[in-house]
Amino acid sequence: MNRLLILLILFGSQIGLSDFLLLPVYAARYGELTFLALYAIFKLVIVLPLLHAELVAGRHYRITPFEWVQTGRLGPLAPVVLSALVLAVICVVALTLHNASWTLAIASDALRGGLADFDGLDRILYWYELGADQVHLSRWIVLQVGILAVLAWFAWYGMAFAYAVALPLCLLFIMMQIPQSGALLDAWSWGEVTAEGVQQALKYALLSSVAGFLVWYLVGTRLPQTLPTGYWVLSVQLFDLWLGLSIVSAVFPGLTIIPASSGDAGLVLQGLVEQIARGGDGVIQLRLFMLVAAVIGMLSSVPLLLLISLSGSGQTRRGGLLLALLAAALLALVLMVSVQVESALTWRGQPFSELLSGFSYSLVVPLVALMISWGVGWHLPPNQVLKQVNPRVGGRYLAWRASLKFVIPTALALTFTRDSLGLSGASLSEILGVIALLAVLLQLARWIRRQAIYPLD
Repeated sequence: MNRLLILLILFGSQIGLSDFLLLPVYAARYGELTFLALYAIFKLVIVLPLLHAELVAGRHYRITPFEWVQTGRLGPLAPVVLSALVLAVICVVALTLHNASWTLAIASDALRGGLADFDGLDRILYWYELGADQVHLSRWIVLQVGILAVLAWFAWYGMAFAYAVALPLCLLFIMMQIPQSGALLDAWSWGEVTAEGVQQALKYALLSSVAGFLVWYLVGTRLPQTLPTGYWVLSVQLFDLWLGLSIVSAVFPGLTIIPASSGDAGLVLQGLVEQIARGGDGVIQLRLFMLVAAVIGMLSSVPLLLLISLSGSGQTRRGGLLLALLAAALLALVLMVSVQVESALTWRGQPFSELLSGFSYSLVVPLVALMISWGVGWHLPPNQVLKQVNPRVGGRYLAWRASLKFVIPTALALTFTRDSLGLSGASLSEILGVIALLAVLLQLARWIRRQAIYPLD
């Protein structure tokens, strides 16, 4: 693969819609500058080793994740793992399609000047009418599906072309936000470091890289063994952090208008509508923000779709691509219905959209990260890794390997256990009761097997 092509994909796959819609909310809610500092630390200490491990594993195995599962190395678990990977990708793509449809609709109105001079009542009516106009939002979902199908059809070249358009827009936005970044540092304070803030910073650092997980593995399958990539990984993370700071600096005034305790992804969009309606000197930057967010929203699903449709030879399985897109689009339409005020799509009082989001981000992301750290940290032979890492810097290699073996699994367990246990909507005592019952049944099955009352061999 051409180096420029590789760099476009590595940089582009690390930028997602969550950077625009969630990072400012998390930062405002969990310590402001303290959260941003913790987020930066975790991106460099946790996410960077994981992404580097993906490149290492990809260059070692030389087959895609789905082809690896199909080799039979997992035995009877192979169909289960394969189905879980497909389901996970479809769920994450559906959530992205749903959130991006709202972003595209609002960005379209903002760029056409439709939000200027709104008063308080106009803004309330605007949100109500947009949420009720399901046909309008559905059109944006269909448009995204068409664009994604075209880009993923051309595999690596389609994705690189898309990021060749998006990354210059991101860089222009960063340059225009440099003065406002100083205003952010003056306006925000260093909040107290709390356990909740640390957990949320680590959680979001992983969530913001969900598009890059396994996609970097795919890139690794196309790289030469001896090509140095350490500085590439570091540069990508620094660019992502700089973009994140620019995003927060653009929207933080709007977060003071809308209470930070209400909503998540929709909070930033509401704040932007308020800022644009009030006018002022920063309207041009805000419209550029909406344009960049809309473009990134449309493109952030491309890397995940390649996980399903791309083969080790670089060809696209177009049937699988179209089926995955169709399933994700249908699920996105269901999500659109579930967010209505009187929607019947709930589970134990939770809207279906929140349940799916919890499944995708509280189970899928940590499990994928755990698979990477476990597979590379414990099972990849050191001599295979040293072929790709400069052996003269042994301390750096040992720190990276120790992080994959011990630090990252421990951090994942501490961060995501509570969220994962709460997905069912059941109380902690109910969950522990089910676990205890399953343990008793397992022991009973083992005792029956030993007694040969019902032989299973």
